[in-house]
Amino acid sequence: MEEGDLDQVAAMEREAFPTLWPPTTYRRELKNKMAEYSVCVRDDEFVTSQPQPGKKGLLGFLGRRNKPEAPVQRQLLVGFVGLWYMAGEAHIVSIAVREAYKRKGLGEFLLIGSIEMATHRDCQVVTLEARVSNDPAIALYRKYGFNEVGLRRRYYSDNGEDAIIMTTDKLTSDEYDAFFENRVNAFDERYGETVREYLA
Repeated sequence: MEEGDLDQVAAMEREAFPTLWPPTTYRRELKNKMAEYSVCVRDDEFVTSQPQPGKKGLLGFLGRRNKPEAPVQRQLLVGFVGLWYMAGEAHIVSIAVREAYKRKGLGEFLLIGSIEMATHRDCQVVTLEARVSNDPAIALYRKYGFNEVGLRRRYYSDNGEDAIIMTTDKLTSDEYDAFFENRVNAFDERYGETVREYLA
């Protein structure tokens, strides 16, 4: 994720989590050295966005206006995932897919990416919270070896719903490595070739 993605990411967050308040300050998150956000893009679809006006300097206060920047065409973002890295763990803080692109395996694609990102950072496990009522998400996490290890009472501020704490087995174990490889191969067989790139 980069600064030019923030309008699309914010729109996806509002669509996926309409009751979330306050919204995530992704501009600040991009500067967080303990965080990493990745986006899922469509190579063949684009959107036009209007660049945000820059900060006014002294000349702005003197009455001169900055020349508006031309609209920019960017690849369409269809999903994103965010992780925080702490004490040898990767914590998935958000994962979202555009409504129009759901049920196409993109949530699973982003989950695979998050586990690979954690592995590249030498994390021992991946953790997350899931709403107790979100059966499809819980089933997906279980599919990738996440186990229920606890409960956070009244975790979600919008309705006071509890959150299930889920975590993987040790990522570096031979057992999990073979298990994960099997899951990724099954995903590729079902959905075809995909590309996951991790930019340092």
